Amino acid sequence: MQLSMSRKHLVFLSAIFLLTNLGGAARAQANAPRAEKFDEFGDILPTEMAARLDNFGVQLQENPTARAFLIVYRAHRDLPGLSGRHLNWMRRYLINNRGIPTERIATVDGGAASCLSHELWLVPPGTTPTPRPDAYARGLDDTAAARKFDEYYWDAPHDQLISYSSEYGGTLEDYAQALRKEPRSLAYLIAYAGYRVSRTEDVDARGRKKIFRAVSIDPPGAAARELRERRDELVKQHGIPRSRVRVLDGGYRKWRALELWIVPPGEYAPVPTPNAFPRSGRAPRRR
Repeated sequence: MQLSMSRKHLVFLSAIFLLTNLGGAARAQANAPRAEKFDEFGDILPTEMAARLDNFGVQLQENPTARAFLIVYRAHRDLPGLSGRHLNWMRRYLINNRGIPTERIATVDGGAASCLSHELWLVPPGTTPTPRPDAYARGLDDTAAARKFDEYYWDAPHDQLISYSSEYGGTLEDYAQALRKEPRSLAYLIAYAGYRVSRTEDVDARGRKKIFRAVSIDPPGAAARELRERRDELVKQHGIPRSRVRVLDGGYRKWRALELWIVPPGEYAPVPTPNAFPRSGRAPRRR
């Protein structure tokens, strides 16, 4: 009888010990650090994005052991270079404007999803962000055909024409990486200068209503200078052979633009598509 009671007592103690340890493990797991999504936003202006990154930078400074994970998901209709361009812009902002060390920032191209989305994650050591369930790898590009990798506005050294180019332009890092994956393909860069005519109704000195016409136009050679700088960036900074890089002055558009193309062997070069035509006009020139 005494032996039976001892066995029951041991079984009871074992059950208590097991439940206690399970409860402790559950509490430890619940209290373990987790990656947290700090912010998420879609297609917004650069000024709004900068404000959100400012708030994110404060959190990173208050959590010095955590890393920043920047994730961009693009819509399936977006050009493939969009994700990397936005990621590089956000990374540069955190480094240059918020003083976050480079090694604390990770950038992730999340692939395509239902819509353009930017996610800012605060990630403690040993944790990882959670990917979106609707994201999928983009593998539908026809690599045997000429295709546009990216397009964005560019800055000029003068202020005659406002172009919103400070948006997300800048580095060609991701474009160069895509070119390295296709060593036989050519890089085609097409630059468009800015030409815009605006008309406003106002009253002249005699009190009569009149239509005033204002013309904003980039000076000659503006697109050619942009092309030279971007070609030098590909060659000198990213190691793309100069023999693989073609540049094309595309004429004028209402807003300055730069197109980045990848052209496989045997494919035709892309054709410029200007949409603004000064009276003097000029034909696109290939270099």
